Order: sequence, then structure tokens, then C-alpha cells
Amino acid sequence: MSQMQFQAPPLSKTNKFILIVTLITFIGFSILKAIGAFSLVSLLGLSASSLLSGMIFQLVTYPFVETQLMSFIFNALIIWFIGSELETTWGSKVYARFLILTVVLVGLIFTSVATIFFYGTYTFSAPLFGLSGINFALLIGYATMYPDRQLSLMMIFPMRARTFCFILAGIEAYMAVFNSLSTAWAHLLAMGISYLIIRYQSQPLLKSIFQGTTKTKSGKKGHLYVVKDDEKDPPKYWQ
Repeated sequence: MSQMQFQAPPLSKTNKFILIVTLITFIGFSILKAIGAFSLVSLLGLSASSLLSGMIFQLVTYPFVETQLMSFIFNALIIWFIGSELETTWGSKVYARFLILTVVLVGLIFTSVATIFFYGTYTFSAPLFGLSGINFALLIGYATMYPDRQLSLMMIFPMRARTFCFILAGIEAYMAVFNSLSTAWAHLLAMGISYLIIRYQSQPLLKSIFQGTTKTKSGKKGHLYVVKDDEKDPPKYWQ
């Protein structure tokens, strides 16, 4: 009996850029911390207080800041395996737009809530950073397109991608409610925005963002369709 061999997908262009930039910031953070200098988290991480003071660039820099080695490695693997397949499927332009839109919307909503409800508290000035939000968004995108594909929880328990994401959402909801972690709320927000973008991508605004200048080799504009059984019928997607 033949045995299925695992094969890692090639690291795609956009994800290679993401990981290189994140690796640079991780090394920079480690060096600055070792010499007792300023923290890159306060500079590049996103907080409502910094955003209101004019540091708008934090809306796009905060995902690239990692401070723990194991967190960086785990997040990098998800970017590589899940993100690279999605970029290959959607195309680099649409994939990059999906990430930018998700990152910016999460940042704007997160800081707006912190400003309105937590002004002057720790949450108002606490920075949001790391690749985890992007990864949660990618997992939701992957599970939406390929709900029956197998993923492994904790690298041990195989389950359908849809079930995998339900469990992750449940864990984040528990952390948000019972441990009052603002990052968990941000992760839930990233998952929700990712689902809504894919679910309603045919709406005029999203359609113009993702399909306005994206064309196939034949010159026709690409589209994204979610299929339920990609093993029987090849998936159709932005291309």
C-alpha cells in the first residue's frame, strides 16, 4: 500500500517578504533589549495612544513585530504552509490586498474601541503586535475555501480545517472573556474580518478592491468562488 508523503509548499513571494521583515525586526528587538535600549514594540507595535499622537505607520507595521523565538517560529510556519498555498491560489496581488485590508481594519477597529471605551487605561496604551492576527485570518480563509481538508491540532490530532478553526475561535473567545486579553479580542476580530471579506467579496466595494486591476493571463478579471468539496471539483478562485 502506498503511503502519502508530506510535501511543504514553496515559500511564496509575499510571504517571503513578510518573514524576512519580521525576522529583521525580531533580531533588532533582541539586540536592543540586550543592550538596554528602546523597545521596537513601542515604536512599531500598534496602540491607540500612539496612533492618536500621529504614528499612523503603526497600522501596517504592527504585525511584523515578534518578541519570542518560539512564537516567531510557529507563526512563520503557518505563514509558510497556509499563506503560501493561499497566495499561489489567489495570486500575489489579491493575497497582498487581502492581508493589507485585514491588518488595517483590525488595527482601526481595535484602536477605535480602545479609544472610546478604555481611554486613559492600560488597554488604551497597550501595544498590539505579532503575526498571530494574520495567521488567524489566513486559517479562516483556508478553512472557508477548503473546509474538509485535514489540519493537525497541536501537530497531533487530525481534523477538518473547519473544525480546527472552530476550536481556535473557542480558545480565543475563552481567553478574551475570562483572561481579559485584548490580543485575543484582536485575533477574533481578524478571524471575523477574514470571513466577511471572503463571504462578501462580490459586493461592489470589495469587488473593486480585489478585482479592479487583477487580471488573468487571458486578460479577463479574476474572481473568487468558495467550493465545498475541492477534492471532487477543482477550486475556482481569484487568479
